[in-house]
Amino acid sequence: MKMWTWFQPISFQAIWLCLIWGGNTWLPLSIAILALHFLLSPTRLDDVKVIPLALVGFAIDLFLTQFGLFSFAQWPLWLLLLWMAFILNLGHSMRFLRRFKLIYLVCFSALGGTYAYWVSWKLGAVELPYGAIFSLAIIAVNWSIVLPVCVKADEFIRKPADA
Repeated sequence: MKMWTWFQPISFQAIWLCLIWGGNTWLPLSIAILALHFLLSPTRLDDVKVIPLALVGFAIDLFLTQFGLFSFAQWPLWLLLLWMAFILNLGHSMRFLRRFKLIYLVCFSALGGTYAYWVSWKLGAVELPYGAIFSLAIIAVNWSIVLPVCVKADEFIRKPADA
């Protein structure tokens, strides 16, 4: 269990860096790390159950892309894998978010989500055609809703059936 405590957050950061820096080119390495997550996870079945939540985040990002908020050099298939890795984080190294009062979770979500997209923009993974300030403001509002919903959904899905 101790190895898992270290492996899980580090593997998420490794996947994030691979995909932000390498995009679709580094998908195989990211898939391998994600497969290792499933191999080592003490909650493998629950992890499988929450994966559909990644489709929600991916769909929202694609929706924002269609409206021109984001622009990518190539079709971002890597974004789906990034959402999968992120959603898996919610039941492991980011489980602490469940204890936040809603107002704090909303604020944390707006700041954290915006920061992640800002770094992704600075590293060249995404372009913000409407400019950084407008785009990041929309991202903050989006994340202030999406992350709290995902945290609650993850908690609900992972709850034991007899609880």
